Amino acid sequence: MSWGIIGHEWAVEQLGRSIRAGSDAHAYLLAGPAGVGKALIALRLAQALNCETSPGDPCQTCRSCRRIARGNHPDVRVAGMETQAAGLKADEAARQKELKIGTVREWQRDIALKPYEGRRRALILHDAERLNEEASNAMLKTLEEPPPFATLVLVANSSDLLPTIVSRCRVLRLRPLPRRRVAEALAARGLAPEDANLLAAWSGGRIGWALGMVERPDDLAQRQEQLDALITMAGENRAAAFRWAEQRAKEFRGGEQEAVFTWLELWQGWWRDVLLTAAGCPEGVVNVDRRPDLERAARSYSLPQIYAFASRVGTAAQQLRENGNPQLVLENVLLHLP
Repeated sequence: MSWGIIGHEWAVEQLGRSIRAGSDAHAYLLAGPAGVGKALIALRLAQALNCETSPGDPCQTCRSCRRIARGNHPDVRVAGMETQAAGLKADEAARQKELKIGTVREWQRDIALKPYEGRRRALILHDAERLNEEASNAMLKTLEEPPPFATLVLVANSSDLLPTIVSRCRVLRLRPLPRRRVAEALAARGLAPEDANLLAAWSGGRIGWALGMVERPDDLAQRQEQLDALITMAGENRAAAFRWAEQRAKEFRGGEQEAVFTWLELWQGWWRDVLLTAAGCPEGVVNVDRRPDLERAARSYSLPQIYAFASRVGTAAQQLRENGNPQLVLENVLLHLP
């Protein structure tokens, strides 16, 4: 039994066994890095609860499973930042940073309805770590008194939720897959072995990210261009570096926050690779196609310098999430570039 999911066998087995035994929880929290497979497991869980052929092990071919996969089953509701932004103007949608109480209120109205044609109502909430305080409190009330015919599935890219919410859910923490497992899955889809190994290394074990990139080669090319720009940053003058910070700050204020976080994640990953190379642990390197550049950088800086800057990039991302001034945060990082 795999539910058509690559990896996470322990989670699939646990969920399927509890459904078949009638001991499934009223609420689940699927937590883990973005792109690791949480959304697919949540969808399969909804199918397993309502499959017409084999409850607990979705056949994916019956009418109920097909309708859930297409997103038009009356007893399965999916919400999150994407649905919250639907219907808004583009600039308003881009400025959405948190899940608001209105989204939870709609959930609560749905939860009160009995199943129309399935055995269970399944309500999936993505981006649960973005619930604001008011929405979190409303969600907590729902989790305290759930109806017997509903299953709530919270999907979060971190465990940064109210402890009282976490304590009322059955928590499944999904971890990145081994690099070899991701490479095998990519090769099975027709990628050349060298391309599969490279993409698996870049993915950091996030199978969903890797499979998505297979369908978006332009994004891979953009990643390489961004990494080139970041690597050469140390050799440029201060004015050029500050222009980069100004451009990223404009993107951040314009609603492209995720694009800026992608830059910072890529930059921190690069310095992590430099640290591993300098420490004599090259087998853990992600940017395996950049080994000459990594070795050159590892010879140029001391271990304390490398570690301090990698940590500073991570701190900058956290400051942006806490509403720090984007231009000041990014310029401060560049002022400490070794």
